[in-house]
Amino acid sequence: MNKTRKMTNVTMLVAISILFHLIESMIPIPLPIPGFKLGLANIVGLIALYMYDAKIMLGVNLMRVVLASLMRGILFAPGFWLSLSGVLLSSCAAIIAKRYSSMTHYGVSCASSAFHVIGQVIAVTILYNQFLMGTLLPILLLLSIPTGIFTGYLAGQVLKRIALERKENL
Repeated sequence: MNKTRKMTNVTMLVAISILFHLIESMIPIPLPIPGFKLGLANIVGLIALYMYDAKIMLGVNLMRVVLASLMRGILFAPGFWLSLSGVLLSSCAAIIAKRYSSMTHYGVSCASSAFHVIGQVIAVTILYNQFLMGTLLPILLLLSIPTGIFTGYLAGQVLKRIALERKENL
């Protein structure tokens, strides 16, 4: 793959992840649990990790957080720090899980989802001096399993289609 094509693909991944991030912030979740989201933008991060490498995934995820926060007008506001802490920890977990374990994309996605929650709870605790948020951690970790499976499934389907497309173009 030449440099221009790779740069275009990565730019499209960033754009799609920003779109998912913005759409997800508008979806009402019927659960009365603060901080719970589906993690749709994390699908794109997983795709970047499996299509390219850890560096690209980290770049896509960081660009998503910064640009989406800028678009929403919350750059450097508490929401930005929550999102950034979650994405940094979840990206590191996904990279480590993929590199050093035999987990499938489902396991990598679940690990990423769980560490995203942990990162956000740590950020809430630090930003707001709110130690009671830790009491929600077990519930959020439990909810991170089905959302991790869901995002892993969707990422896997996209990767499968990309592989088929590449095979057909050969």
